Amino acid sequence: MNQPQVAESPFPDLSRAPFAVLSGAAPETVANEIVACLQTVEQLERPTCRVFEAVAANVGMSPRDPLAVAGMRIAVDLDDGVTGQARNAYHNSRHICEVLLCSLFLAKHAGLAGAQQARIAVAALVHDLHHDGTTNAGQPFRLERLAIDAARPCLAAAGVAQAEITRIAALVLATEVTIGGPYARCCFRHFHQGGPASEAPPGADPLGLLATDPNLAFQAVLLAEADLLPSVALTFDHAMQCQERLSREDRRIAATPVQKLAFLDRHRQEGLLVARFFEPNLEGLQCLIRASLGK
Repeated sequence: MNQPQVAESPFPDLSRAPFAVLSGAAPETVANEIVACLQTVEQLERPTCRVFEAVAANVGMSPRDPLAVAGMRIAVDLDDGVTGQARNAYHNSRHICEVLLCSLFLAKHAGLAGAQQARIAVAALVHDLHHDGTTNAGQPFRLERLAIDAARPCLAAAGVAQAEITRIAALVLATEVTIGGPYARCCFRHFHQGGPASEAPPGADPLGLLATDPNLAFQAVLLAEADLLPSVALTFDHAMQCQERLSREDRRIAATPVQKLAFLDRHRQEGLLVARFFEPNLEGLQCLIRASLGK
């Protein structure tokens, strides 16, 4: 007897996070929905293409929009292994899909316009493009510039305006954790919390755009926090899986609760700005790990 076929779970479920923001939904609920979405993504064929296609439609990008054309070309390269990232345990297409989906939710939660959501989506797709599985090793922005240089011809060939390519590059540079991220946060605080202005770090063009554009500064912090969100503020299991994958990619990072707690403590001290909705999850992860360590 033929066995009945089981229908594949639909992707995406547009009624749930990260594709929808429901009023009154608790951070824990939203985190569980995002993690469930990420788990579905892992089972997809050509996941980067499927995720980008869904996100592009969700934010209102026409398939003929230059950003959509360029984004799909980059997604195809990621799924085809052209970028050489399949060997990476962490900085691979799975991580890029994580950041793409987390940035979608944060952009929707912040009420950003569709064009801004589209820019962030493409920047999320680009931010770790051609990552070589190592670190910047004392060369700030090395990996981020590698990603930008790889994406620029594709963006230009699709007809993306040079000014928009430059804005996307600024967002990608803001995901660099030692200089780019702190500078983006400084610009955010200047525009949105009355903090002091700051000069752009030397040799970091076009990061200086963030000092003159409050909307771009907001988007830069959003992308930088979306890059961290899977590791610090979704669920305990997902956070520890991220730690384990990072450890396999970089043996200097221990896949232990002690090191994870130190990582969480640092980011809790810095505080989330755009992603502050998820602060309770970050605090909850800290408590769970401390309890597991008997602290």
